[in-house]
Amino acid sequence: MNLTNQTKILTILGMGMALVGSLPSRVNATTVALSEVTGTVEVYSSNGTQITGTYVVPSTSLAIGNNMAMRFGSFTGGFAPTISNASSWFSNFVGVNGFVAVGGSSAGRLSASITAGDLQAINAPVSSNTGVGADGSKSIAQNAQMYAVIWNSAFVSNTNGGNTFNPTASGLQAVVVTNPGWIMPLSASLDLGATTFTLSSGTVAVSGLGSVDLVNKGLTMAVIPEPSSMSLLLLGLTSALAHRKRKA
Repeated sequence: MNLTNQTKILTILGMGMALVGSLPSRVNATTVALSEVTGTVEVYSSNGTQITGTYVVPSTSLAIGNNMAMRFGSFTGGFAPTISNASSWFSNFVGVNGFVAVGGSSAGRLSASITAGDLQAINAPVSSNTGVGADGSKSIAQNAQMYAVIWNSAFVSNTNGGNTFNPTASGLQAVVVTNPGWIMPLSASLDLGATTFTLSSGTVAVSGLGSVDLVNKGLTMAVIPEPSSMSLLLLGLTSALAHRKRKA
């Protein structure tokens, strides 16, 4: 090979390396988002009152200013959320913090975004009632059903501790929504793909955990009973069943 050809080959290789070096970073680049633009979503308390401006949780006087707490992700191990097992929701859930804006210039906006890499691993996972999970190696399986959980507490950014869910709080209300089309895609660190879900046709609330008005994209929360109240309710049902058996 003569010197001229060697020079040409080296030049081509150099150009190729420069091109690779100029490509954007693709680490943890698969994005899965749940999003609605400003002015779209309406959130209602269980009695039908629309939550706008500042809403105050009755027992704690916790003011919800511009954003309301939300989690977006998937329940694990076949766990099914119900109104009676709220204290276990997020110990059986992997996802991220998000928010619904209920006041200010962004009122009606809904936003949550998962960034995932190889082996379905997600960044900044939340997997407990506390704001941010301590285990940074959580994953959401490909084809897992995705859910959004919204409750009447103020949104807190991850840098300030993240959204905290208090299942024993008096006055706690929540809505849990899903859609057959909200399916976790295959993720990879070299994938630049982005999937965005919305409150589209087919979006429903989990039975007993609020309701969805698709015409207005309205979300109505359900009251989550305190553990003591739930115990009394179960005790009452048990007594009623026992009384029926005695009469029979």
